[in-house]
Amino acid sequence: MKFQIKSLSGQLSEDEKKLIRKKLLWLEEHLANNAELTVGVRQHITKKSNQAYEVVLHLFIPQTKKPIYIKVFRNSLMEALDKSKAKIERVVVRQKEKGKGKFHLSVPKISLFRKAK
Repeated sequence: MKFQIKSLSGQLSEDEKKLIRKKLLWLEEHLANNAELTVGVRQHITKKSNQAYEVVLHLFIPQTKKPIYIKVFRNSLMEALDKSKAKIERVVVRQKEKGKGKFHLSVPKISLFRKAK
């Protein structure tokens, strides 16, 4: 799986990057090698709290029609990562369950009787 971490505002420390990678390691075990995950982290300063974090996950799986896009906004980076991890796990599990029932066998139509002209 291709994995990218982007800071949408400011710089991310190496410890924060390791934490993000550790939290989202579950996806590497459950997705194919050609899947692409991009994690964007944006830090906002609001009036209510000193820091607020926005985590944006963009997961592209070649077998699906549309990429999976998740956006979470929380007061701390840990809370935002936990919430986004839970959401993406639910979506991936749901996609896998749907994929199991998609096997269709097409049977050719055969006409036994000829129609009179």
